[in-house]
Amino acid sequence: MPPRKVATTVSTRDAVFQAAAPLFSAKGFDSVSVDDIAAGAGVNKAMIYYHFTDKLTLYRTVVADMLGAAGQRVSSIAQAQVGPAEKLDRFIENFVRLADERPWFPTLMLREIAEGAPHLDIDTLAHIRTVFLGFGRILHEGEAAGVFRKIHPILAYTSIVGPLIMNAARERVAAQPGRQHLPMLVAVSHDDLIAHGQETARRMLAIEFRRATEGTDA
Repeated sequence: MPPRKVATTVSTRDAVFQAAAPLFSAKGFDSVSVDDIAAGAGVNKAMIYYHFTDKLTLYRTVVADMLGAAGQRVSSIAQAQVGPAEKLDRFIENFVRLADERPWFPTLMLREIAEGAPHLDIDTLAHIRTVFLGFGRILHEGEAAGVFRKIHPILAYTSIVGPLIMNAARERVAAQPGRQHLPMLVAVSHDDLIAHGQETARRMLAIEFRRATEGTDA
């Protein structure tokens, strides 16, 4: 019997990561065992402990990978030499594209948030702060330029990002066999999703929106 081929350090670590991410997304942290991850990666458990110490460290690495990438992109967008409306458009497009690159992330994060984020430490959550600060900078720039109305950044963030995450979760439901014909589960192109998100966000933040709502009766 020929000797088993030993993967390189980099490829083994990547194999473990790629096996763990969709498992955590589909089943949640508690329902995924190290044995499940080892089987998916085609490695023994010792290699998982070698690269990630334990399952919790691996889980946090999976979450930090997405949040770290998002933080870098949002920071870059916030610093770009374009107008705030264009930055807002880029923010929305990049959020959707990042989720396309890491389809396991939206559902994983929804589950984690719904449970109160019990598996995330301060260092992992700090990546969210980077994303939020970049987004806030875009908002403040738009307000200062008279392009956006004044709005609490948390309300703006959840109003823009929330529907994008929910659509990703909806797509997970639609992917199950026999459900594609249901009206709420019909496929929507991500180009259309981005365009809709951009238009909705611009309308919500528009100065004209504030004037219209201020003129309505209570």
